[in-house]
Amino acid sequence: MKKFLNRIGLTVFTLFLLSPTFAQAVEVSFEEDPSLPIVYLNVAIRAGAVADPSGQSGLTNFMGEMLLRGTRNRTKEQIDLALDQIGARLEIETRSEALILRGAVLSSQLDPFLDLVKEIITQPSFPESEIRKLKAETVSHILEELGSDSTLATRRFTKILFRNHPYGKPVIGTIKDINALTRDQIAQQYSRLANNSLMLAVGTGDTSRGKISTWVNDLFPNQKASGNKEFKVTAPENPPAKRLVLIDKPDRTQTQINAGQIGVLLTNPDFFPLYLGNYAFGGPSFSARLMVEIRVKRGWSYGANSNFRHGLQPRSWQVHLFPAAKDTVAATAYTLKLVDQLKESGITDQEYQFSKQSLVNKSGFMYDTPKKRVENKLLEGTLNLPDGFMKSYGEKIGKVELAQVNAALRKFLKPDQLTVTVLGTAKDLKEPLAKAVGVPLDKVEVIPYTQE
Repeated sequence: MKKFLNRIGLTVFTLFLLSPTFAQAVEVSFEEDPSLPIVYLNVAIRAGAVADPSGQSGLTNFMGEMLLRGTRNRTKEQIDLALDQIGARLEIETRSEALILRGAVLSSQLDPFLDLVKEIITQPSFPESEIRKLKAETVSHILEELGSDSTLATRRFTKILFRNHPYGKPVIGTIKDINALTRDQIAQQYSRLANNSLMLAVGTGDTSRGKISTWVNDLFPNQKASGNKEFKVTAPENPPAKRLVLIDKPDRTQTQINAGQIGVLLTNPDFFPLYLGNYAFGGPSFSARLMVEIRVKRGWSYGANSNFRHGLQPRSWQVHLFPAAKDTVAATAYTLKLVDQLKESGITDQEYQFSKQSLVNKSGFMYDTPKKRVENKLLEGTLNLPDGFMKSYGEKIGKVELAQVNAALRKFLKPDQLTVTVLGTAKDLKEPLAKAVGVPLDKVEVIPYTQE
């Protein structure tokens, strides 16, 4: 589940694999600038952790990592050597709704690189020896996360918020599920997801449209496509009442507080008003209301923010802060009060004007380089967004009125259905937090931090 972020490029192409019965129609968007002899290529499957079967969390990510660990003709060591010999990079990233193979190579070495990537995608062998190694590495990574309070708290919050919904599945999996994975399950998941209709290729670099188009069409030329352009999941729902869950990690001098609810689709008419309203409330600026009230005025937490996460269905809206243990109860209570006020009164005209100007002025940086435009295309393709959606932020934010923001906040926010999680020492926090949050003491849930 590595992220390959060092991508710079000068030519952009996006290939959407559609699904007639056998042959695949390819739509190509190409922006050529041969100033640098480099090609960057992302091949994505529009199904990530949400496609993991019950009891097999982490399967899609594991299968993706195994693609780089052996083909019918090469071992992992031979794949690594081949990449080194041509000076190329190739890594896997798994998201909730996408599995992405990210690569980069000099354009002079593009032919052998494309041959190798084709072999990796179409001829995986899933060797048992590499499965054992990857299991050990994955379990070690999961155990390592237990030492990072911030990462651990965020992952546990996600699972608790979404309960049994696929969005609650950990991308990397659980120790129990990873240890139980079999080669047959990995191979079955590959057969299930290596489908032209689920695939998307996005890239940037010094090459021709025809070359990449021919290569993509030749990956699975005879496959009968399913017709589905994404792995479908149902919309998640908020709990019927406010929840408080303590993630018990003893002897904490600092806690991790997360509070939130189910979010909103990017294509929802209220998204841009909500996006602006959230920026004013919990955005990265020191002028954001959460930062002013929690850090600047009261010094309870070095940082305090709120943000949306997005998917093919509404994901989450989440507030996060990390106060000292002694300030946890007061910080939690006041943060929830601020959410109540945001729903009731919205943002001020001053907050609106500052946030709108800031977002409009920053919007150009979302697509000012080929690298960013390619990532935008990847998001649009994997989240089923209209072409050019990511470039529309500035224009659409510029049309949002204050009344729209506050009306959207009133409709969207559900303070009485929030999920609140606190990672800390439960025995010290349970009773005072129950009062602060407004949850009956017998309804407060306590789970050990090691519980997956």
